[in-house]
Amino acid sequence: MNTQYCTAIVALCASLSPAMAAPTPAAPPFLDVLVYEYANCVRPAYHQADLLMQDGAGRYRIDVKGEAYTVELQERMGFSLQAGIDGPVAAVVKLDRPPKGQFDEQARWRERWLRDVAERSGVALDERALADGARLLTVNKGEIKGNYVGQSLLIDPARLLFIDVAWPNTLGIYRGADGLRQVRQVQDDVWQRLLSCPPAA
Repeated sequence: MNTQYCTAIVALCASLSPAMAAPTPAAPPFLDVLVYEYANCVRPAYHQADLLMQDGAGRYRIDVKGEAYTVELQERMGFSLQAGIDGPVAAVVKLDRPPKGQFDEQARWRERWLRDVAERSGVALDERALADGARLLTVNKGEIKGNYVGQSLLIDPARLLFIDVAWPNTLGIYRGADGLRQVRQVQDDVWQRLLSCPPAA
């Protein structure tokens, strides 16, 4: 074997080895896989019901201080969480992903929208940093009234996932003098159960 040929083979192997050694990024889990996991994680305190799957891509518009933005959805699944089997709905959950390359932009706009809601309502926006760069944002009403008592948004860049949760005004424990504290307790309980799920492979 001549020296030039050997040198060429060594050079080719050296150029390929870093690419071959680099791990291929794992594809984010399908939403139905996540929904199945969450259904198991919330039991027995909550029961998943009213499962809905979006048929094809979708979109909706949000307005923030006179600026309009169209939120595009590549996929979405939703479900309600009942407090026990056949109990009142404690949370309405929507999982969605944007088209490829739009996650960061959508995260900024959706956060801006929630901050604007908090500002217009005269309440604070609660922010929590979670593992793997995820963030949980929640805005609650200052008093128990209307159909909903709060809204949450989980921004999960590791799984390219948004989890949008509306908190309906349905539970009897919200009616007492410490109703606002009960709202936060229910929210903490639901999120603790959802976030206890191991990341789907």
